Amino acid sequence: FYGAMDGASKFVRGDAIAGLIITTINIVGGLIIGVAQLKMSLNQAVHTYTLLTIGDGLVSQIPALLVSTSAGIVVTRAASVDHLGADVTSQLFSNPKALFVAAGTLMVFAITPGLPTLPFVLLASVVAFIGYSARHTLELEKEVEEQVTEPQLPSPTEGIENYLQVDALELEIGFNLIALVDPEQGGDLFERIASLRKQLALELGIIVPPIRVRDNLQLNPDEYIIKIRGNEVARYEIYMGHYLAMNPGSVEEEIDGIQVTEPAFGLPAVWIKPEQKAEAELAGYTVVEPSAVLSTHLMEVIRKNADKLLGRQEVKQLLDNLKKDYPAVVEELVPDQLSIGAIQKVLQNLLREHIPIRDLVTILETLADYANVTKNVDVLTEYVRYALSDTIARIFEDEPGVIHAITLDASIEQLITSNLQKQKQVTSTLGLPPAIVEQIHRSVGESVENAIAQGYNPVIVCSPAIRAYFRKLIEHAFPDVAVLSFGELPAEVKIVSIGKVRIQNAN
Repeated sequence: FYGAMDGASKFVRGDAIAGLIITTINIVGGLIIGVAQLKMSLNQAVHTYTLLTIGDGLVSQIPALLVSTSAGIVVTRAASVDHLGADVTSQLFSNPKALFVAAGTLMVFAITPGLPTLPFVLLASVVAFIGYSARHTLELEKEVEEQVTEPQLPSPTEGIENYLQVDALELEIGFNLIALVDPEQGGDLFERIASLRKQLALELGIIVPPIRVRDNLQLNPDEYIIKIRGNEVARYEIYMGHYLAMNPGSVEEEIDGIQVTEPAFGLPAVWIKPEQKAEAELAGYTVVEPSAVLSTHLMEVIRKNADKLLGRQEVKQLLDNLKKDYPAVVEELVPDQLSIGAIQKVLQNLLREHIPIRDLVTILETLADYANVTKNVDVLTEYVRYALSDTIARIFEDEPGVIHAITLDASIEQLITSNLQKQKQVTSTLGLPPAIVEQIHRSVGESVENAIAQGYNPVIVCSPAIRAYFRKLIEHAFPDVAVLSFGELPAEVKIVSIGKVRIQNAN
């Protein structure tokens, strides 16, 4: 910048000095030539050659003006980040007052005797119009900014219904965490939220609603809360200015810091200072920054509660989007065979058991095939699960074509089947005695701990007839345990038993 400014100033100064010297030479030389050679009187020579010199000077100032303007642009461009067109437009046309002054000056030129009137009137009109447009634009921007930044007080005529709406997703943060959402302080949380919404759309097939982020002075400065439809579902505390070092399970070396539990997956972790980051990474810890901790926790909360975020309006949006490419599939099913509410419950059942609904075409075609047979949402869900067998197998495979699973003892399956035949309505306990339910829960807990100890995700496989009911029996105690049936897995998938759920007395 300073080098460009120094060179341009020297060039402009040299051009000005040269112009003065040339003017002096023209006047003096003209007087000598007029008096000595052309025999003019002194007054005549001064009048003639002074006019000629002034005319020549005016003409020579045109390139000088261009050079000076170019030099100014060069100096300005050295510190600019925009392209030249944006700079010129913003500097010449962004100030309405300057444009109005320019229009007034041009109008004065238009009424000055000896100057062309029409061109100056046209120029003055154009500049005045540009000034008016610029002022109107600035006023609109100011109004929008005031609407965004200033709280709007309710007017006497405004309906109170506007305050009854509940946001689907809310993130409340303490005072110290505001830096995570402020781009001027390096906060990238909004970018991470946009990224996780795209990732969940690809992974689960749902449109995650916009997440409202607001500060809450009632929270601890380093604390945040995640709410779904106004209800708190998760809470955690972040230490700003630190990194979270997570132990993946294979690190034996301890590191100094604040011992905590990672919120998304429950891993043991330590909040460490920035200067300890390299040491922790060399030791084998997974080190992440605070915004990554919050966004990962938010993503896991949405995954586990995806069914709560899928309302009828969201289902209608999915159907309308699908109808653009597959109109026959949607028109055959809705509304003649199933309502949007019934489809919503089927999709919620799938999401509740972590089955993605991205293959919406297969889901709707299956519902259309069996909607004439039954309107029972649970039964329709089982039919859809059979149709999504390849997807389900891919989710729960530990290696290609192999699922390590926990199985049920034959006595338990027989007990549940007999109770289902006796009772007309299925309850969460299937009508089983409390002692039997307690034994089943205890055995499931032991089998799940054994599966995790072997490095496998806990999966239970049982017969198709009781799958849905056994899932209801254990879902409150073991919400993250998947329950599959043999019938919904492809024939080529191999099931390896790593444990069995048993009870001592089935009578």
